[in-house]
Amino acid sequence: MLTMIHANRARLDHGVFHVDRKFHTGMQEYVRRMGMPILTVHPEASAGQESQTMDAIAVPEAELGYRVMTLKCSGPNRPLAPELARLRPEITRSHAVYAYPFAAPAVVAMCGETGVPYIALLEYNLRTTVVFGVAGVGGRIERARRAARAVHYYLKEVVPFIRSAAFIHCNGYPVFNEATWLNPRRLLYLDSRMRVSMLIDEVHLENRLAERRGRIPRLIFSGRFEPAKGALDVIKVAGHPSLRDVPCEFVLYGQGSQGAAMKRLVEERGLSAKVKIHDPVPYPELVGLSGACDVFVCCHVQDDPSCTYLESMGCGLPIVGYGNAMWKAMHADSGAGVVTKLGAPEDTADALRTLLADTERLDALSRRARAFAARHTFEQEFGKRTRSIEELVSRARQHR
Repeated sequence: MLTMIHANRARLDHGVFHVDRKFHTGMQEYVRRMGMPILTVHPEASAGQESQTMDAIAVPEAELGYRVMTLKCSGPNRPLAPELARLRPEITRSHAVYAYPFAAPAVVAMCGETGVPYIALLEYNLRTTVVFGVAGVGGRIERARRAARAVHYYLKEVVPFIRSAAFIHCNGYPVFNEATWLNPRRLLYLDSRMRVSMLIDEVHLENRLAERRGRIPRLIFSGRFEPAKGALDVIKVAGHPSLRDVPCEFVLYGQGSQGAAMKRLVEERGLSAKVKIHDPVPYPELVGLSGACDVFVCCHVQDDPSCTYLESMGCGLPIVGYGNAMWKAMHADSGAGVVTKLGAPEDTADALRTLLADTERLDALSRRARAFAARHTFEQEFGKRTRSIEELVSRARQHR
């Protein structure tokens, strides 16, 4: 058996599993490929938290194909003691554990005591952990206090979690590079939902590049409307004087705590004709909408491994975005966009103005984006991870 410990909240209610669609789709793939019983473990979501998920679904438990356990928590990453007692026998029965750093100290202790090996699944480096910790917090003293708390959590819980792992899977360049000195047994992968079948067809892309010359360029941002994602900065980019006389339109899809402020800023700056903000849409629909655009504008201030990057590139979209550690490294690998100054909407607006005026360069970056995504499709990246898990399970079975 494989136990998978996830950080995303979920809820079981009268035999119905409420969770993010992306998670369930990925789990169906694990079930199909792994050929073994799988248990997934989550912090328990309250009844009202589905609205915070952009693409929540409800699946009858009998139709899942995997077992589910939710743990009641007293705070982030803090399952109650009786809940951990329920988890222990499940880990004991497992051949291996695949875990995000949710309840990390308990997982390290249980796996160490039972001799069950685990793979640590990592997404956020120390800087991103701090960015999330202070996101949306006003006041210098309170921000400093939250930052110190985030650093303490990372050093006390995440670092031991990385060091004790039989292997680590690093989602994105920043955490892969940071983990070098903690655990040499590591795998780099680039997460996304972009399957081979979803890649923009090369003929479709060439047609779009040709017809763009006869219309206004379309710029897109999608994802969570949160400070760490720089969602409000996208509106500042759109309203910057550099783009005032540049014919283009911005479309945004998502939801989050900055949504209302984004809409207010659109009104205050007279951008209603240029900027359209929409609710989130299911991923397959978003792929189609993105394929009709020309550039993805990315103002992420965190060093996150967001699947947004590859999913946008798979639609033939070059990225013009803030130079966080993830985008700088991915840009060096792909050459599929422009790196701008972190936290500087004016620099991003200037870069967009320059790029939109250079048709040949925009065409070349669009082709590079698709080519890079084709080298890192869901099938290829997911295959790396499952092969690694299977190897660990195989070794664990031989020692039992």
